[in-house]
Amino acid sequence: MSHSYNVRPLVSGAPHVSLVTASTSDASIDEFFSHHPIDEILSEKGALLFRGFSINEDQQFSQLVSILAKEELTYQERSTQRKKTAQGVYTSTEYPAAKTIANHSENAFQQVVPGKILFYAHQAALKGGETPIADNSRVLSLIDEEIVAEFRQKGIRYLRNFDGGFDLSWQEAFQTEKKREVETYCVKNAIDCEWLSDSHLRTSQLRSATRRHPLNRKEMWFNQLHLFHITNLELPVRQALLASLGHDLLPRHAVYGTGEEIPDEVVDHIRAALVKAELVFPWQTGDVLIADNILVSHGRKPFEGERAVRVALIDPVYPSAEENPHAQR
Repeated sequence: MSHSYNVRPLVSGAPHVSLVTASTSDASIDEFFSHHPIDEILSEKGALLFRGFSINEDQQFSQLVSILAKEELTYQERSTQRKKTAQGVYTSTEYPAAKTIANHSENAFQQVVPGKILFYAHQAALKGGETPIADNSRVLSLIDEEIVAEFRQKGIRYLRNFDGGFDLSWQEAFQTEKKREVETYCVKNAIDCEWLSDSHLRTSQLRSATRRHPLNRKEMWFNQLHLFHITNLELPVRQALLASLGHDLLPRHAVYGTGEEIPDEVVDHIRAALVKAELVFPWQTGDVLIADNILVSHGRKPFEGERAVRVALIDPVYPSAEENPHAQR
């Protein structure tokens, strides 16, 4: 039996997030995509919010992920702490409830990135906890052209120190206890790596600030420099780390691809563009959001009460040396 679905902009004037509802309670999300090819509709809409469908537990969400995925991703080179709750399903970033997570495209610092990101609101927060969605092409248009041009020319270099102290250990980030496997991963993914001790790994990787979407060919602001940059930390923490470690040993930082520091005011300008482009909407328990990870970015607002939002990453997008030269060493 075929069901009827309604697709409309979630908010008027913000076409990058559409709400999908069904005429009957037995309709399914995977049936919707049997009539609307996922790549085509996401490249047009950006993100789809499915509301009122019978997704009530992690295992059901995992089954949906398995159905929709052309290729699943192994969650390596991690940037944040997460726990696996079902096959291909993880907790959203484990970060203090009172803090905001700025908008970003998932794993944009990596060479091979998720093409799609899926969220499931297992339990909506009592207050707040929204996952804002920003149109990355609009973000690009809101950043001063001179700034964009400099990033196009120089790229971004992401710097990390894994020593199990302030940030993730290398074992957690790369999901292995074997140094040789880490080194193999780094070579394969254009990452320079250096062992400073048995427990301390330093990495450096050059990436582009923008990326063209593989289907519609539009250029998108696509990076995580604002999350890696030292100014993402609160001032007392930043000052303490710089005093004790210096720039070279910071847990994470981002500079221009040339090694020059990115001015704080440039990073602040980029953060403001990301906020200006975002659409904020409240979760309802049972909601499923499926987004094109290159077209849109996401974040998290502070919240009160229990909040359980799951995430899955699927369909890797591989770099092109012609289109994304900074993805190569």
